[in-house]
Amino acid sequence: MATVPELKRKTCTYSFHREPLTSLIELSNLVTSGNQKVFVDHYGDILTLLKMVVDPVPLQTLLQFYDPELRCFTFQDYQLAPTLEEYSILMNVPIRYQVPFLDVPKEVDFRVVAKALYLSIKEVSDNWKSSGGVVGLPLKYLVRMAKEEAKKGNWEAFNAQLAIMIYGIVLFPSMPNFVDFAAITIFIGGNPVPTLLADTYYAIHNMHGKGGAIRCCLPLLLRWFLSLLPTSGPFVDAQNTHNWTQRIMSLTSYDIKWQAYRVNVRSVIMSCGEFHNVPLIGTKGCINYNPVLSLRQLGFVMNGRSLDAEIAESVCFEKRSDPARLERVGRAWMESLQEQPPLILSESVPAEHYKQALMENRRLKEKEQDIQMELYKAKADKLNLAHQLKGMQGEDASRLKSKKRSYTEIETLLNEEHRRIADQRPHRYATRLNQQRNMDQVQTELAEMRANMAQFMTMMQGVVQGQEELGALAQRQEAVIPPASRASPVGVPVSDNAAAAAIPVNDYAVGDELRGIRINGQPLAAETVNVIATRAP
Repeated sequence: MATVPELKRKTCTYSFHREPLTSLIELSNLVTSGNQKVFVDHYGDILTLLKMVVDPVPLQTLLQFYDPELRCFTFQDYQLAPTLEEYSILMNVPIRYQVPFLDVPKEVDFRVVAKALYLSIKEVSDNWKSSGGVVGLPLKYLVRMAKEEAKKGNWEAFNAQLAIMIYGIVLFPSMPNFVDFAAITIFIGGNPVPTLLADTYYAIHNMHGKGGAIRCCLPLLLRWFLSLLPTSGPFVDAQNTHNWTQRIMSLTSYDIKWQAYRVNVRSVIMSCGEFHNVPLIGTKGCINYNPVLSLRQLGFVMNGRSLDAEIAESVCFEKRSDPARLERVGRAWMESLQEQPPLILSESVPAEHYKQALMENRRLKEKEQDIQMELYKAKADKLNLAHQLKGMQGEDASRLKSKKRSYTEIETLLNEEHRRIADQRPHRYATRLNQQRNMDQVQTELAEMRANMAQFMTMMQGVVQGQEELGALAQRQEAVIPPASRASPVGVPVSDNAAAAAIPVNDYAVGDELRGIRINGQPLAAETVNVIATRAP
């Protein structure tokens, strides 16, 4: 425990406690130079934070300038505030644009923990302990397992176990000599930067004005602060004669190394979802920070005065006190907004060079606009040609379809004609199809014969009816004409036709008597009527 006595400007005293790191440093010395690159690629530059000596005096001085309303450190004519982008660069760990660590799961999945730490499920469950209201793995057990993996030469498992110990003791300290479940969960998630920055702001903000222990990643906070301070000049020369407060108070905005992160930062997370600033979720609570106040640190210009909404307090609460609001902050991280303000030049650049750079920048912008216009026209022409080609292809397709339809119709007609001709041909083979066709033909012929027979029967019925009418007429004639009068009168000439018409011959009906007879509704033919005699039934 290192405590700095209160100075004249201070209103309170802070303490900065670190756990003994001897066992971890001994394990880190086992990481060879060849294996160190693999370790850094997987877990970032956390070995540097492990071995870094934390001087409490600079941190004590820094915290005296904290402004709780603006969430930054306000000095003579400038402001400083740690950002996500700076922490990411210092740790060599990228920021994953996903929902960061919200809270530890309600149920421990030993299978996931064992897989991440290269341990068996039984080993993890047997050594899972509780300490000070949190659960996790004892540091002593993890050190022992890491040494065994190093002896076996299993460096992949050794690196994972060493990294999780640094996470639990250095990055996210909770209980002495204990790696809690929160640190393990963040390690498995692989996105520690937002949680580290949240713990930093939340610890400083909660202890501001009250004093006490600051529990966060102290090496990372100190490394960030020192990276912005001058490395030569009066500030360094006076380190043996003046205290930190005097040296910091003597600095102006011209002394700060604003260009320290300019090359590495391409974009800045400015806001999240409905929030005008960035809400952060730590292991203990939620708090927002205002990146609009830190643009100059990242090499970007600050365009005028910040809006009130951009620097207003949006969130600051303990996670357990408001789960619904915690979930709302988590959803906001799914809609993070990135903006990239224009770069500024270093204060050391002469005014003439600065003007030339502005003119060159304006010329390049105009050229870019012209190129963009040409590109737009080219894209429009390409789109127009694509539409024309599509129309031509549509016409060709319709013509092909019509031709295909014509061919199909002709083919259908030919098939029907072939089928008709085939049906008319005699079938020589006794197949089921041919038998059916033969039966169909026989049925057709039978139908025609029945029609002809019906017509014949109708005609015969007419003949019978005519004969019956002839018999009735003959009977009437015999009843009317007596037998004596049937002879011709003497002396009266009678023609052959008249005699045939008036007198029946040997009981035959002759002459005009036949003209009144109809057979089947039709009169007798003339040649039938003019016969000499017709036999009466």
